[in-house]
Amino acid sequence: MFPLAIFIGGPTASGKTELALSIQSKIPGFVVNADSMQVYDKLDILTNKPSKKEIKSSNCKLFSFIRYPNKCNVGLWRKKSIELLGDIKKIPIFVGGTGLYLESLINDISEIPDISNKIKSKINEIFLKKGKGYFYDKLMKIDNFYAKKISPNDTQRILRAVEVKIATGKSFSDWHKLEKKKIFEKIIYVVVRMDREILYKKINDRCKDMLKNGVLEEVENFLKNKSNHHHPLHKAIGLNPFSLFIEGKKKKEECISIFMQDTRRYAKRQLTWFNNRAKNAKHLGILDVENYILKNI
Repeated sequence: MFPLAIFIGGPTASGKTELALSIQSKIPGFVVNADSMQVYDKLDILTNKPSKKEIKSSNCKLFSFIRYPNKCNVGLWRKKSIELLGDIKKIPIFVGGTGLYLESLINDISEIPDISNKIKSKINEIFLKKGKGYFYDKLMKIDNFYAKKISPNDTQRILRAVEVKIATGKSFSDWHKLEKKKIFEKIIYVVVRMDREILYKKINDRCKDMLKNGVLEEVENFLKNKSNHHHPLHKAIGLNPFSLFIEGKKKKEECISIFMQDTRRYAKRQLTWFNNRAKNAKHLGILDVENYILKNI
């Protein structure tokens, strides 16, 4: 068991990463990425990663650690995070908007065994023939509780849940009910709270900054690769509208507007998720978070 961990969650553009970097500079700690898009080694601007200089100087971990087109899931991220705890004798600061990643460590979700490539390939083969609707119906039968918790359009989680059932004989829900081993003696869990209008303005400003920093060129270069459109990274906010602009199917201003709107909608979903699921967290305004964490270490 490890003595202490800090968790910072909240919506996109709320300033979580900047907070984590500031806290890390004041304590013997290291920052661990908990954003499901920032784990990949592509689309640094679009996924809004810290700069390479910040990542190196601030001892940040699990940014860009998955080489596209390989995939990451909650189980792999959790496993890599726990490995870091054994290697680095400092306070981990987990930060990101992927609540399920944070939850997997906070609530000590049981570690599911690795799924063989044979099973993954077979599932993918059937998926290409029958589509996600077939697998969602299947999931409703084998794990109705989990199926109702996720979107019928969440291909990655649907396929993962079916793979787990086939490989282990236990459903996702069964695994989550198993006795769990506590990882940390003490947890400081904070969710960044922000007025919606202020957050939306920050989102719009950040989208404009991405355009200045070359996000269109980044997307264009990414699309030159032979793409697997079912890969999780293809769900990155902004990839679809910018792809349509690059292909000449939509005007630039329209795509920028869609990008901003999609990001705002994503932030709204994150706010809802953290409000519903992070009941044991301290929900604080951005200006109060650092003080609260430093006082409670």
